Amino acid sequence: MTFLLFLAALLGIVSFAVIVNAITGTRASFIETLRLEPGETELWRDSGADFATRPRNGQALLTTYARLRKHTVVWTDRRAIVARKTLLSPRRMITHQIVFEPPSAPPALETRVASEFAGGFYGRGFVTLIAVERVFGQVNQSDCVRIRPSEPSGAASNVDEAYVFTDLLIELERSTSAAARA
Repeated sequence: MTFLLFLAALLGIVSFAVIVNAITGTRASFIETLRLEPGETELWRDSGADFATRPRNGQALLTTYARLRKHTVVWTDRRAIVARKTLLSPRRMITHQIVFEPPSAPPALETRVASEFAGGFYGRGFVTLIAVERVFGQVNQSDCVRIRPSEPSGAASNVDEAYVFTDLLIELERSTSAAARA
């Protein structure tokens, strides 16, 4: 009887998720079918990276970040796209998009992202963060890029800081600085 209740609860959760996704129009986006925007160029790609976020509210006193190398990060001149391998598929589903807005850019995107629930996850299928600062360095003795989202963007998705851990940090730093000089 307990097993049947468990199966009924599981079926109810899956049914609820299907209904919410149908109502909001949420679809999964995959890195393999990603199209860059016109004029956008890919600078760097790492299929053995890791991505983590530190929450604004409810964070642990001590946090360690495991290097499982399960994420793919595509870094362009405008944004970073983070994808993760799904459970039973060889494809990688986009989980986060980090947009690097220049300070002089109009705040239309930031206003739109901040007004969306959970950073736009319900509707686009991935969270969008607007980055105001990125620092190349280390966290827990692992090479990473520390990304600080804008205040409205971080508040909408409860993210205080995002981390991209990679073994190819020097290549990423070179490619982004060369693109900034160009």
